[in-house]
Amino acid sequence: MDKFIGFFRTVSYLLFLAALLWSYAYMVGQVTYKFDVDGNPVYNIDRDLYFFGSIGVFIFVNAVCSVFIQTLKKIKTSEDGVGLRNRSLKLDLVTWAKGFAGVLNLFFAMVLFFLGLMNLAESEQSMTLGFYVYLGPTLIVAWFGYLAYLLGKRRN
Repeated sequence: MDKFIGFFRTVSYLLFLAALLWSYAYMVGQVTYKFDVDGNPVYNIDRDLYFFGSIGVFIFVNAVCSVFIQTLKKIKTSEDGVGLRNRSLKLDLVTWAKGFAGVLNLFFAMVLFFLGLMNLAESEQSMTLGFYVYLGPTLIVAWFGYLAYLLGKRRN
């Protein structure tokens, strides 16, 4: 499971970068992220701010997850330890944290794809693909459900 989660996290990095580059390439000058009921832009930001802000959020979130993983790895454990001193629980939490970083990256990539589609002048698909934005929070909630399962699992 750990190898699969590591692969998933690496693929999520690439997917995020692909989504960012694709959406940035199609931006004209301003990125609209909110429209009124008639479809007129309400809130805009500069496309460079969009690009560098996205990179900044991506790096910050992944750095926090990496620091958390490294901190967990430093905890001394044994098979009969209690709480975080239990080796099995610690390894499960490290795997969960790696997967959580991947799920967040996937969510960010879906948001970037959606923003790119919203800002394409000829795109009629942005309204039909909006459910992908809701898929991200659903995955995050499911991942926290998996954390609850891991924490509730009986350990020796």
